[in-house]
Amino acid sequence: MAKIFISFVICIFLSNCSKKENQKENIHYIISKESKGKITGNDTIPPNLPIPGWLVYGTNTFIINTDSTAYYFQNKGIGFICGTPNADIIPYFINLQPKDLIEISNKNLYEFIKLNYKDNFRNATFIASQSDTLTSKIFFDLRKSLKCFIRDRDFCIVRRTTQEEDTVLKYKRNDESYYSSDDIKWDKTKIKFPEEVKFVKPLIQIKTKP
Repeated sequence: MAKIFISFVICIFLSNCSKKENQKENIHYIISKESKGKITGNDTIPPNLPIPGWLVYGTNTFIINTDSTAYYFQNKGIGFICGTPNADIIPYFINLQPKDLIEISNKNLYEFIKLNYKDNFRNATFIASQSDTLTSKIFFDLRKSLKCFIRDRDFCIVRRTTQEEDTVLKYKRNDESYYSSDDIKWDKTKIKFPEEVKFVKPLIQIKTKP
């Protein structure tokens, strides 16, 4: 009987330790802190290169909504990525609509990602938050589920929401009609529209017959 009691006490102790460890892991995630360089021993690990404006939305974007729900929208596939310290980091306008935002819960996260994560192109996933500090359960559940599907050159980055996401999200939550982006007073220092994007055309060499 004593052995059974001791075993029971040990199980409770281990269970409480496991819970405390999980709680420590899920206390908070500070975006601005994680995006800075880190010091490991005598080595300084520099921060990642800034995200180019055209890549801000990647292929999969999750916007943390509450402790138990998030919004999701998908973009087209992307190819090889080469970031530079001088990259244009102002997010490009993608004409996001309230209807594009799908609300999901942490009850079906794994299955949802399984259905939407593609194998035929590179998955660039972004988790966006309107606050710098993330403490919601769905955030940690989401990152845990995503780890099961990230392959090869896939990647996942946590960032702040963009002006376009915040604007469309407001219309979505308030169930307001979003007629046209022309009706919005955009801060042009935080968003770049197609007419402002300059493309450099490659030189075309014309072969002439000898």
